[in-house]
This record gives sequence, structure tokens and C-alpha cells, in this order.
Amino acid sequence: MFRKIIVALDGSIDSKKALSVAIQEAKLRKAELHPVFVIQYVVGGGVPFDPVSALPDGSSEIMNEVMENEAERVLNDASEDCADAGVNAIAHTLFGDPRDAILDLADEISADMIILGSSGKTGLERMIMGSVSSAVVQHSKITTMIVKGRNEDIL
Repeated sequence: MFRKIIVALDGSIDSKKALSVAIQEAKLRKAELHPVFVIQYVVGGGVPFDPVSALPDGSSEIMNEVMENEAERVLNDASEDCADAGVNAIAHTLFGDPRDAILDLADEISADMIILGSSGKTGLERMIMGSVSSAVVQHSKITTMIVKGRNEDIL
């Protein structure tokens, strides 16, 4: 029985699809939904956790603020969608590597299920960073669903 479901969001189309599926699952199972947005802060010298990217000096604070604003917007939208569907939602903004943060939250709240959108990363970015969804599936101790495809009916 699924009572607590985490849905990982990043503002992408795939994560919007994941939210739609998560809302359907939570409604069907009368479960509590935990939308989560994980922020990877840009650190000193403009070097973010992603070694492929680099920002000009002094821009890390601006980028961090942009990411915090995006997290707030995405989670507010998700909370409104949940409320409209009659689903109880508890939103979380977390910091760090999304792969670890999502799994840590699952342990912390004793979640029964994790739902993520397919990352769609390819090439060098995927080779260096790895796929969040792949890592979560590989290391999750609970049921994990990856929402894939281009089905517009989900949105």
C-alpha cells in the first residue's frame, strides 16, 4: 500500500508529466504527495556541481537566486495542482545532489514510492553527471516509477 509518494520536479516537461502521474496515483491510493525540488548550488568561483558548466566570476549568487526562485515557482504550481485534484501535498525544497537528496528524503519520511520524469540527458552531460532517474532507480529501496514518453494526455 502506498501512503507517501515523492515526486521529483525540476520544471521540465518530463517532471510535469511525472507530477500528473503522481497526482493520479496519490488520488487513487489516498496517499500523501511530497513534491520535491532539489537545488544544486553554484559554488565559489562560479564552478557549479556540474563540471561541464562554468559561470563568470560573481555570477554564482545570481544563479543561486534564480534556482531558488524556480524551485519556489515549480513547487507552488505543483501545490496548486494537488489542491485542485484534492490531494494532500507537502512540498520540499532540498539542496545538494538530487540523486542523494531524493533518496535521503524517502528514508526521512518513510516514503513508499518515488516518481520521476525521465531525464532525457544524452552525450557528455549524461556521461559526466549521470542520470538522476537512473541513479535513483538503482539505489532506491522502495518502488520507483520513471515517467517516459510523449503522451500529451498525461499533461
